[in-house]
Amino acid sequence: MIDFHWATVVDCVEYEHVKVDADLWLTDEHRIRFNSDVEGRDILRAGFKNGVLTLQATSYVGVIPLNDNVVLRVKPRVPLASLTRMVADTGHSLMPLSVFRGYSGRGNADDWAMDIYTKELLKQLDELLDAGLWRSYVRRAAEGHFPTGRIDFARSVQRFVARGIDNKVAYSWHERTVDTPANRCIKAALEHVHDYLARERPQPRRGTRQQLSRLAGHLHAFADVSTDPDLQFMEDPEVLGLIPLPDHRSYYGPTLDLCLIILREVGIALELGGSDVELSSLLIDTNQLFERFVRVSLARLAREQGWPVEVLDGNTDGNVDLYDVPAHLPSPLGHPMTALASVDAGKVQPDVVIRALDGTFPLVAEVKNTVHGKDAKADDVLPDRGEIEQAVTYALRYGLDFALLIHPWIKGTKGLVYVGRVQSIDVYDYRLDLSTVDGTDAALADLASSIAALARIAPDQVPTSA
Repeated sequence: MIDFHWATVVDCVEYEHVKVDADLWLTDEHRIRFNSDVEGRDILRAGFKNGVLTLQATSYVGVIPLNDNVVLRVKPRVPLASLTRMVADTGHSLMPLSVFRGYSGRGNADDWAMDIYTKELLKQLDELLDAGLWRSYVRRAAEGHFPTGRIDFARSVQRFVARGIDNKVAYSWHERTVDTPANRCIKAALEHVHDYLARERPQPRRGTRQQLSRLAGHLHAFADVSTDPDLQFMEDPEVLGLIPLPDHRSYYGPTLDLCLIILREVGIALELGGSDVELSSLLIDTNQLFERFVRVSLARLAREQGWPVEVLDGNTDGNVDLYDVPAHLPSPLGHPMTALASVDAGKVQPDVVIRALDGTFPLVAEVKNTVHGKDAKADDVLPDRGEIEQAVTYALRYGLDFALLIHPWIKGTKGLVYVGRVQSIDVYDYRLDLSTVDGTDAALADLASSIAALARIAPDQVPTSA
């Protein structure tokens, strides 16, 4: 543990038990003292391990503020080199928390990054406007018969007295205005986001109309702020963070940082350790993320390679009943027994379902984001028995002679591994290597090739949409 500004930061990985001084997260009445964002969600669990009170992380990775005293930084337990790509490719939802954390900028701001920036900017401006717009005093100068403010004697003598004009003077005054470099920066970012949301798209985006309405309200609040097409506010040291903001305007800091990122059109990286921009902490459920990334990637490759199949999510489509009700019911007690399955046949819902043109299912697969064999001495070990039993059951129900599991690679053999045979079912385990950014595309291509071979897919047939 290390001290980090106002709190103690504890680094851990998913599902790890962490020893944190109980005085930091328990009250004197032995009640858990968590932030409201964390309390009531399955983000952290308190319990005992080896007789010691600990906190256990779950499948969420990211920066988790327990309270004002403790922050947990939870990293993936398997090698996932590019969380950013996985989230962007799948459109995976992120759980926002109210704490601020640093994210590193990377590349250009694509639609996914702009969507995050838009939501965050709207939220931050709600809070900023509640606190009040930044106003400052600006010196104005004029000449005339009716002075206000302070008379500029030196300039009056030079301009009028020396020329015999005794009824005009030069004068100046200070005027309070919202037209400050900081506010011009925010207005420019608002206009940039407005242009992004108003851009024509092939398909309407859900929530865009509501966001445009909120933006219009925020832009109205900045109506007295001038437009700066040359972005001269980018040279202001307070806007750039080169000098501290006034204490009573410190709440402008995170919003200005975000606005600069928007105007520079810099992308976002979810990997921990960045400091280019502060956003609300975004938690990622890696179990769901890995499953969706595998399925979405397979669907994309199926389209590109012309597979004559659909790649489906068995949780929502392509599932079948778990039980049949036979025409002739068994009678072990001398009379036919009523089948519970006649009321509820259950569902078999594989994570990946391949459906052919004729409606048959050449392959189903279970995707498991588990750490099988991580601490084993051998490089290659058997998958968890419960996972095998589930996959074999699914294979039997779909009439297949093989079962397939897909795991993230941790160590040992990469790619397709033959586990063995359970009666008539051959069991395979594909170990997908996502440990490097550069190797991700090759690993996905090999996964697709292995699945095509197992499913006996002939890409020269007429493809369907996936």
